[in-house]
Amino acid sequence: MTLGAPDALWGLLAIPFLILLYLLRVRRRDHPVSSVLLWQRSAATLAAYRPSRRIERSLLLLLQILAAAALVTGLARPALISQYAPGDLLLVLDLSMSMRARDISPTRFDRARAEALEAASRLRAGQRAGVVIAGARPELLVPLTSDHNTIAAALRTLQPWDVSGDISGAVALAAEHPLGPGGRILVWTDAARGPLPAFPQAVYRFLGTSDDNVGITMFRAAHGPDGAEALLRVDNFSARPRRIPVVVTRDRTGVYRGTLDLPGGGSRTVVFPVTDSGVFQARLGTHDLLPDDDVASAVLDPAPLPAVLLVSQGNPYLERLLQVLPVARAVETRTADPRTWGAFGVVILDRTDPGPIPPGDYLMIGTVAPNVPAAAVGEVSGPRFATWDRTDPILQYVDLSSVRVARALALAPQGGRVLAGGDVPLLWAYEGGGIRALVLGFALQDSDLPQHVAFPILMANGLAWLGGGALELRAGEALQVPAGGAAGADLVHPDGRHQAVRAEEGMFLLPPLTRAGVYQLRGPGGAREITVLSADRRAGLIRPGTAPAAARPAGQGGRRQGGGPLSSQVPLWPWLLLGAVGVAMGEWILATRRPGGEA
Repeated sequence: MTLGAPDALWGLLAIPFLILLYLLRVRRRDHPVSSVLLWQRSAATLAAYRPSRRIERSLLLLLQILAAAALVTGLARPALISQYAPGDLLLVLDLSMSMRARDISPTRFDRARAEALEAASRLRAGQRAGVVIAGARPELLVPLTSDHNTIAAALRTLQPWDVSGDISGAVALAAEHPLGPGGRILVWTDAARGPLPAFPQAVYRFLGTSDDNVGITMFRAAHGPDGAEALLRVDNFSARPRRIPVVVTRDRTGVYRGTLDLPGGGSRTVVFPVTDSGVFQARLGTHDLLPDDDVASAVLDPAPLPAVLLVSQGNPYLERLLQVLPVARAVETRTADPRTWGAFGVVILDRTDPGPIPPGDYLMIGTVAPNVPAAAVGEVSGPRFATWDRTDPILQYVDLSSVRVARALALAPQGGRVLAGGDVPLLWAYEGGGIRALVLGFALQDSDLPQHVAFPILMANGLAWLGGGALELRAGEALQVPAGGAAGADLVHPDGRHQAVRAEEGMFLLPPLTRAGVYQLRGPGGAREITVLSADRRAGLIRPGTAPAAARPAGQGGRRQGGGPLSSQVPLWPWLLLGAVGVAMGEWILATRRPGGEA
């Protein structure tokens, strides 16, 4: 049984006062009598003259006590707890990183999943249930079904992501699905990042007791004009100040060591030089409730640009440039043999007709492959750069205003993005079918572009877009990587786990990478690092939130940190209040029908 307003039980203290009033009721008046012999017949009533006396049997007093007790108990809103919840059930689980906090043993999420499995085990034959997850985006993982084994199997595979789960969106998504009579939405969350929606069918189960967490919210390493540097940011998500030791290593060799003083709710950022390339690991020397964000990794690629194969009959501009740019390696050939292209990150086709090209990354100069949607319908003389997309990464810091072109291909693209041009496109980018291509619509020898500062910047930006070294994305995002003609690859997770990845239409379609860290995609062309960052700095907030005003809490007392699974409630208070009114009316009728009101 549960009480919706347990403070109302203080009203039971009125019962002793009711009894006291009965004992101290008004005495009878004095009357002279002619003989004391009559007193013997009234001995039973002599006690009425005493201020206090033994409680006599009184039906009216009993009815008054029952009416008062029923009224007070009804105001406390009692309800019976039933372990069976009728109707459809949608189970909503928060996959935020904060659900890994260990203020509940073993973790908040482990407790939530165990309770969800318990709720699923109590489903009756034919009763429908579904699962909604709150990851980076809400998702209906299992639609409403009466196959309870499917529900249990889906719950067992769930793990928190390194993200701030969209629990509000997940509850709203669940509320969009029509539920039968008595249907409910059962939600497990710590509500650590903002208010929750109040839906009449939503029942919240809140988990968590503390805000004790300090975490790394940013760790990056990059090449700069003055050498390579690393940036590290640490946030204190708790209310009390902390003093945190920090150690950064590369291959177990110390790179940086320091101590950060963090005020409650504050942060610190440090920048320090690094000399070697590779994978760096930062670690906080602290013991808090969420160890997962105490460690972070960053990659500094020795060659920010990919390995390049130049297919050309001779181009001194490109040959000299590839000797200067920080590419992994550069090879030149005069023969277009697609069978050898898979070992290179980018293939440059310079005024070469290769025929249909296999999936991969290509820079085409003065030519266009027949299997990309941009046919060359002739040539134009004297085209000019009237406009270009300065916001695109390929054209960052590129000024084409004074570049002159003698002649160019008359490109007629049917898709992709025109990045620069005038009457005709002069620079066009395309992604699709496993092919990523950047097409420069004129030969370098037919323009003065190589004499401009824009030339090396444009080539470096283009190569970086086509197949730059380490990839970087946020946790929970999916990724497509050109397969370069390979049929499969091996994805190595940060914890060392291996996952086979198959190529589809020339692309490796990687699943959402849910944990932060450094992944490796190993294929025939070599290994490629993928750095996955925590989705946002708020993912480290673990302080539990509160229920919306109109929401129904789960179980006894709303926020339960332990106990059994979510259950349904059968209210008793309407019957108690009705009974109190009935008993009071019965006592009044009985009192008015008896002489003197005595029972």
